[in-house]
Amino acid sequence: MNQQLRYRRMATDTLGGTRVPGGARPSPPTRLARPEFAGVAMPDLTISSTLNDAGRVLALDGEIDMATEERFQGAVIGALTTQPSGRVVLDCTDLRFIDSSGLRVLIRAHKTALEQRVLLAIACPTDRVLQTLRVTALDTRIPVFDTVSGALSAPRAS
Repeated sequence: MNQQLRYRRMATDTLGGTRVPGGARPSPPTRLARPEFAGVAMPDLTISSTLNDAGRVLALDGEIDMATEERFQGAVIGALTTQPSGRVVLDCTDLRFIDSSGLRVLIRAHKTALEQRVLLAIACPTDRVLQTLRVTALDTRIPVFDTVSGALSAPRAS
């Protein structure tokens, strides 16, 4: 008989479909603050553009993620559509990280480069960035070079 009362009590004391023994109410879920609201500095991206005889070099310093995706896209697409010598090199010497949003920009940039007949190249990627490019096979679409000068002097693929 005692078990029957206990069963009925559990069946009637429910909260959100969860059976709570003895009528105790679970504590509300704790909400963790997101880093951008907790006073933590979010990583940033600095893009420096240099135009020389061989083409335009965009030096990337920082991280490419959702927070910096739009700025990165604007710089790369802008360089590809206005490049007079037909070559844009992304200098990744100081690029520490790139996520899927940055990879999405690279895919768009590759398509734009083909449409504009501009050579898009990546130079000096860190091991972490290079690994990301290899895993996603973007290094098979966008040529990767060890040096900026190597990317600027490389012959165009036909």
